[in-house]
Amino acid sequence: MKKVFIAGCLAAAATTGSAQEAEDVSIRVLGFWGNQPQVDNVDKQVWQNIEEETDGRITTQYLTLNEAGIKGDQALRFLRRGTFDIMTVSVSYVSGDEPSLVAVDLPGIAYDFETLREISDSYRDVLAERVEPYNGVFLTHWPFNPQILFCGDQVEGLDGLAGHKVRVSGAHAADTLEELDATAVDLTGGEVYQGLQRGLVDCGTTGSTFGYRNKWHEVTSSLYDLPLGGYSQVIQVANRDFWESLSEDDRELIRGKLETAEDELWEMAPAVHEQGIRCATGEGACDLGGEAGDMTYADVSEQDRAALDEILKTVVIPRWKESCNATFPECGERFDETIGQVIGISD
Repeated sequence: MKKVFIAGCLAAAATTGSAQEAEDVSIRVLGFWGNQPQVDNVDKQVWQNIEEETDGRITTQYLTLNEAGIKGDQALRFLRRGTFDIMTVSVSYVSGDEPSLVAVDLPGIAYDFETLREISDSYRDVLAERVEPYNGVFLTHWPFNPQILFCGDQVEGLDGLAGHKVRVSGAHAADTLEELDATAVDLTGGEVYQGLQRGLVDCGTTGSTFGYRNKWHEVTSSLYDLPLGGYSQVIQVANRDFWESLSEDDRELIRGKLETAEDELWEMAPAVHEQGIRCATGEGACDLGGEAGDMTYADVSEQDRAALDEILKTVVIPRWKESCNATFPECGERFDETIGQVIGISD
């Protein structure tokens, strides 16, 4: 009896000791642009759930890009410096610093989310490898909506873009426009409404929900469902110094929550895109709030897909490989072994 009692006391002491060893953790989180279902309904919720599950032992300060007042093109520099502990990074925004990341988001790389995920998953190891020089630990990747065209006049195909000034994000979308005899204009998302209103640009690319919630439908008349700017894909990364300071249990908790959210975000992406289209056109129920628009809608024709595929193969990918190989000599080879195999484009 005495031995049993002593063993019980030792076990209780060990349990108490390990509970006391669980340290409080404060996490600075940078999300993507707010006022979008993916951010408001899923990504923010992850961190709230972690706080609740740990009874406040883990606390988070969550800021979206707009709340933080930054554009996101310096995200990898913030990651290296440890400005934030965990960050959502747009691969397109940081392509100037790390061209390899934008391989999953080149214009015309995919026309549906199923193919896009296959592309992105095939390249996952490369994404993880390429954030390491920035003191980063790769966690997840997921898409927003395809970056489609909101235009002031009736644009229903690639031929209609000739002579137009188009707001796009990223050099590779600009290369694509050049091949279509259109001019790329660099504006932030918040500047586009006035740019369209004042005629500084004729069209702008963004996701359907972002465009609707920022009222682009008020200053445009046609919606062309062409992924001219990719899918605004993001990766979630942790600062390595912060990540390694966490206990193994806390790392497992955070990674598990983010991976569950990753699957949810991929699954919800098509529905969110369709919801934005319904709200912008007024065709069907709009659940995003506000008054629905009356834009005309055009899907991508097989002829336009073929034309964009040709530009992707002969212009966009070769130029991207050239810029990427300059900093990552195996870049083109790794693309061919992964994404190239999925889409049937490789040297």
